[in-house]
Amino acid sequence: MDKFTLMIVDDEKIIRDGLQNSIKWEALGYRLVAVASDGEEALELFREHKPQAVIMDIHMPIMSGLEVLEKFKSEHPDTEVILLSGFDEFAYAKKGIQEGAFDYIIKLNMFPELEDSLKKLHQALSHRLEEIRQYNQLLLLKNEYMFQQFIEGNAPTELSQAAKESYYCVASVWLPTPQSLSPVYFSRIALPLKLLIKQGNDYVHFIFYLEGEERSFFHQKLVESIRMVEAQLNDNAVTSYKIGISSLKPRVSEIPHIYKEAMKTIDYLRYGDPENAEGSLLFYEDWQGQDISIHFSRVSDMHWVNWVYSGDDVNLINWIKTVFAEACVNKQISLADMKYLCVQLAAQFEKMTKGHEIAFISLKEFDSLMELEVHMILFIKERCVTAHRRIQLQKSESITAVKEYVDEMYTTNLNLEDVARQFYFSPGYLSSKFKEYTGMTFSKYMMIKRIETACNLLVGTEMKIYEIANEVGYSDEKHFSKLFSQIKDTGPREYRKQNKINGGEIGIVK
Repeated sequence: MDKFTLMIVDDEKIIRDGLQNSIKWEALGYRLVAVASDGEEALELFREHKPQAVIMDIHMPIMSGLEVLEKFKSEHPDTEVILLSGFDEFAYAKKGIQEGAFDYIIKLNMFPELEDSLKKLHQALSHRLEEIRQYNQLLLLKNEYMFQQFIEGNAPTELSQAAKESYYCVASVWLPTPQSLSPVYFSRIALPLKLLIKQGNDYVHFIFYLEGEERSFFHQKLVESIRMVEAQLNDNAVTSYKIGISSLKPRVSEIPHIYKEAMKTIDYLRYGDPENAEGSLLFYEDWQGQDISIHFSRVSDMHWVNWVYSGDDVNLINWIKTVFAEACVNKQISLADMKYLCVQLAAQFEKMTKGHEIAFISLKEFDSLMELEVHMILFIKERCVTAHRRIQLQKSESITAVKEYVDEMYTTNLNLEDVARQFYFSPGYLSSKFKEYTGMTFSKYMMIKRIETACNLLVGTEMKIYEIANEVGYSDEKHFSKLFSQIKDTGPREYRKQNKINGGEIGIVK
């Protein structure tokens, strides 16, 4: 249920208290915001709270309810007023309705009738609110369509036939809480210039235009319009906004370019220190951009490709922040330049993962360097997680290859250091991962592998013990016999005798 603000005005305390305490305002869809005891106080509180509904006595000292009603309606015609009276006075009722009162109720046993009237008023306010919402939605859609036409450089028919002297300017406003101020709110300001508005993400964009005027006049009216926009922002306690204003251009076809100028200026203001000299507002033509050169093609100067392949999100993010910071303060580095760099970065990630396509969202939706930077930081974090998984998978595949290699070469003089060097691992890392993969240390795996092979040779051949020891990689028969006894709890000769008699099958480590 929609909630509407309401104020009570009555000079009798018993009536004021009774209204406040006897009616369940929330259940009826109202929020009581003020209570006044006379007409003058009512006007003061009305201007402060701007209630959508008022319950007011007609007979009050200093200023009557009808006089107050007239002032309410002149200042805010949409406010609805229910008049109260201690007497059934037709003349007062008629006058009240003529002045725009919603209803007229006699105080004697008024609560049942008042609650019915409040319910009807709530329905009327809800219906009006829905109409306003629908109208605002249509207005927004129309504004957005027209705005998009301008941004694409397409002039409406009426403008293509306008006078020769015609100027356009784009102002973009970054708002910390954009939800609090919709484009419809700004469209109600009586500006001296024609206006199109669009809201996007944290921004409200304005296209100011006026046909048939000279540049100096347009500039003057533009400054007035911007100050009025600032005043509205300040009235709504929005203090940390940034306004970037493009240069003035005489052709509709140049609007796409000056739109980028406005956003570029916003990026500069947002990147700079909040206490800097530029403050909250800057004209593109007044901005003296720094001369900073960034050679994106000089990969040798940037290690970002290596960081992509290693999944080093810390260094990548620090680097991308530095590049964007330089782009924000340099007029010569365009949004298009940065988008090209971002596509290169995305392509390297896809190459690293051996993707057949560049699975990267379109960058057309980003009009601001700051927005693009935020997106790229998230993109880097996500892709580095994928890179780490790939690296871990590769290492797991490498450990599998190490095991396969050991299974082939275990009878030779293998040691952990040589195997690690051959597969480009550190001995410590290989030792840890090999144990994790096989469930035993490298040396124990080699020993078990050799002893199991020896078991098969003892049962399946007539080879001598020293020959079997040499075959599985031990040059010392005594050392071989000692290890065999540790693993099998019996010596090689006893094992041969027992298993040849039993005809048992010997297993081997897989």
